Amino acid sequence: MRRLVLAVCFVALFAGCGTFVGDSPPPSDERAVAAVEEANSTVAAVEAYRFGMDMHVTASDGEQSRTVRVDGEGAVNVSEKRMQATTRTQDQTVESYVDGYKAYQGCQEPWDGYGVENVSRSEPWATATPLHRQVLLFERSNVYWRGNETLDGNRTVLVTASPSAETIESLMNRRQAGDMALNRGSLENATARLWLDPETNQPVKSELRLKISQRGATATAIITLRYTDFDEPTKISVPPEVYDDPYELGCPGTS
Repeated sequence: MRRLVLAVCFVALFAGCGTFVGDSPPPSDERAVAAVEEANSTVAAVEAYRFGMDMHVTASDGEQSRTVRVDGEGAVNVSEKRMQATTRTQDQTVESYVDGYKAYQGCQEPWDGYGVENVSRSEPWATATPLHRQVLLFERSNVYWRGNETLDGNRTVLVTASPSAETIESLMNRRQAGDMALNRGSLENATARLWLDPETNQPVKSELRLKISQRGATATAIITLRYTDFDEPTKISVPPEVYDDPYELGCPGTS
């Protein structure tokens, strides 16, 4: 069940999901397509931003259940190709960094140090970061206009998406997701929402909900990401110890 929880966490955080159950989803709304295109153009020009994250995952196999809560924050500097993220659970805090085309993640006990993996060069570097990956998911999916919505006292535009399992899988790192096969039998239900600032076309918030089943176990996740400080001065420093003999191919026990 631990592998299932980790798979759900990874899909929710780095891929995002939309609704697809049964038959193919209906065609996109033209107004939603235009909103996503405008957001994509805006995000493509972003040089830096910060994000906050909150996630709640619950898994059950009928006899046992497990709940994982994760919160964190991070910063991205696209021009310098650097990202930093801090994630916290009940018993640990993990620091992660991306420097160029290398990604470093702090290893869990009993291991010390960092694991290192390559960042794909097949797409622009920024698509490995949370905001750009969310927008990319909407760009590759059927999308729907939901109108204006007030968020924290401000007017926003709400768009939802309905990607296929293949689209979600294309945005995942297969090694980190384990042997989780994202097909219609494993990903039972999912929804995604993206709030946009109507004046700037910048994403303000995304919320993802999904349910995955595997070998008799089920897991559900709700994750919220908020995006702030677009193009504000964002200096990301990587501690020297991150580069000190890191574990190749990631932390032990995660392959």
